[in-house]
Amino acid sequence: MTKNEIIAIVHKCACTYDTNLCNTQVMFVYYNAQNKVEFAEVRFRAHNFLHFTGLVPRPGISANIFYHKIVNNKLSPNDFFVKCPFTTELKLKILSSIVNIDQTARMIGNYTGPHLELYTEKVAGTTSACLGLISKNDFFIPNTILSEDIRNISQYPPGKIFAIFKMKNTKREYTQLTYKKKDLQLTKSLFPATVLSKIDSQLFGS
Repeated sequence: MTKNEIIAIVHKCACTYDTNLCNTQVMFVYYNAQNKVEFAEVRFRAHNFLHFTGLVPRPGISANIFYHKIVNNKLSPNDFFVKCPFTTELKLKILSSIVNIDQTARMIGNYTGPHLELYTEKVAGTTSACLGLISKNDFFIPNTILSEDIRNISQYPPGKIFAIFKMKNTKREYTQLTYKKKDLQLTKSLFPATVLSKIDSQLFGS
């Protein structure tokens, strides 16, 4: 894969990330192995996007600068290098799914994968693409993506996501429902009080 091909893929996905995830907070609500409802909240910032690419900016280009260059289609082949071509290619193949993780994730669990050099605590995703998460205070931040079946790299069985909510980082309540399990009737009785207090009541209708 040439650098120009990499730039084309990353630019397209960065534009989706900018519209869909940047400066938002996403809440995954799921059933754990004991069929109890749990949730995980993830904050997405501009600088997180670099971790999804497997690219290394040249000295002087921060993660934020890299992001704004690629969104504005101003990243040049001289602005970065590819540390591990094989890993980067795997990441770029799933990047379009990851930037829509608020709609595509179906499972979530604690990371137990074999990559000893990788530090991540939790993974959310599907049977082909996963977002790695690390905790920060009372929420998570994304720190990698993995071209893996989540069932093979998380504590078995992974939690089954049945609803995903989203809000801008500046808001105090989740105002968007981006995914719900098919045929699921969204009612307040599904959620514990800790989750309900975070969701705009208008999402439940009258």
